[in-house]
Amino acid sequence: MKKEIIRSPKVPETGGPFSLCIRQGDRVYVSGLPPFQEDFCEGLRKAREEGAPLPVYPRKSIEDETVIVMNHLKWLLEEAGSSLNHMLKVVVWLRDQKEQAAFDKIYRSYFPGTEYLPTRTRMQAGGTPFDCSLEIDAIAYVPEAGDTGAG
Repeated sequence: MKKEIIRSPKVPETGGPFSLCIRQGDRVYVSGLPPFQEDFCEGLRKAREEGAPLPVYPRKSIEDETVIVMNHLKWLLEEAGSSLNHMLKVVVWLRDQKEQAAFDKIYRSYFPGTEYLPTRTRMQAGGTPFDCSLEIDAIAYVPEAGDTGAG
């Protein structure tokens, strides 16, 4: 089976030495996604190309950053032929565990019911990229016709 690099026009790339998303067969692997938007990623790519200092990340609330990451995750999975409902495993890195309740409220809103929830590990990171609030990576599968992802 060959691996296919998955990109979404809605999800910005930092220019780092990794792929955001790879599909191999019916499995989809998503790298740790920070809540970076295109303007910040553009600054990162430019700084790396020029050997200049990296830009300062414009932090937002945990709620806003969670929405950004969950949308990026959703869009990458959709480009791969999958969905949030077909995730098998999620790893969440929070900058501060005290923000867990706010994170969980937004996270849960992306799933229609508990039967769609993937396995999950959540931990406090010693450091997140550019001190952002969170980073999420995931493993999903590409469903066969009629598979809703419900347990």
